[in-house]
Amino acid sequence: MISILRVSHVCIRVTDLDKARYFYSELLGLVETERSGDYIYLRGIEEGQHHSLILKKSSSAGLSYIGYRVSKGEEIDKAREELSNLGLKVIRFKEKGVEDGLLFETPGGIPVFLYYDMEYVGDLRLAFYKHRGVSPVRLAHVNYVVNNLEAEVEFLKKYMGYYETEMYLDKDGNRTVVWLTRRGDSHEVAIAKADKRFPGFHHETYYVHDLRDVIRAADILASARLWDNIERGPGRHGATEGYYIYLRDFDKNRIEFFTNDYVVLDPDKWKPIVWTHDQFRYRSDFWARPIPQSWLTEWVPVEDISTGQLKGWSD
Repeated sequence: MISILRVSHVCIRVTDLDKARYFYSELLGLVETERSGDYIYLRGIEEGQHHSLILKKSSSAGLSYIGYRVSKGEEIDKAREELSNLGLKVIRFKEKGVEDGLLFETPGGIPVFLYYDMEYVGDLRLAFYKHRGVSPVRLAHVNYVVNNLEAEVEFLKKYMGYYETEMYLDKDGNRTVVWLTRRGDSHEVAIAKADKRFPGFHHETYYVHDLRDVIRAADILASARLWDNIERGPGRHGATEGYYIYLRDFDKNRIEFFTNDYVVLDPDKWKPIVWTHDQFRYRSDFWARPIPQSWLTEWVPVEDISTGQLKGWSD
């Protein structure tokens, strides 16, 4: 098993860095650490690391990779050997603030970056006068889709130390969504089954401290005349319990703001919560509010780590 500490950051593709900076930093309040060439590095107000969200200028939208931090430097070499033995693509890789790491693809084709040491720049947790927008606290979780859900879940459990917190069953009793955690939040990773052959990225989520911050996200975008960028919510999930809102940036990348989920205090005692097909309406929204078709059917594609090109499909 690779000793993973947590989901650390996400790198997404955007077509216009200035517009993306306006959306994520000026409006929503993610803290800009720095801008360098075709990249902007952002973080939450309680994150001391260099970044938790990278905006990468590209010709089209999508996921570049998901970053995970390991518990010690030796885990990088261990992971390289273990992943190579599994026949997975593995590339030595570094990014701004990280001098050594590995880029690989999970069995489902999701690009993942493993590292141990990232530059620390300090947090803004008590610098209240610098908090803006919805005051995003920290990266909370990621959500993506793969063709073979069971193989992907098994990989995260067996090789990355994650365990299941919740699951959703279809009308035939097959699992179609699984929520997993490593550090004990309601989830750090949510994985859904897609019928298409290619993987897709659904969203990254930032935790906020208060329900008012969730509502404020809608107020901010509405007052900026960006009504169409508000996709879903505010609402409350049944699965994971949290209050939420989903937004789309100018390239249709999706971001969620989220609060008031639960913490698994005793992982050895936890029994995954099972949601049946009949419970779909309040599994996804506890108040049984309508779910936009876009949220159910639209994902952004992911990069191939060998070519840098997008895989297959864009919606």
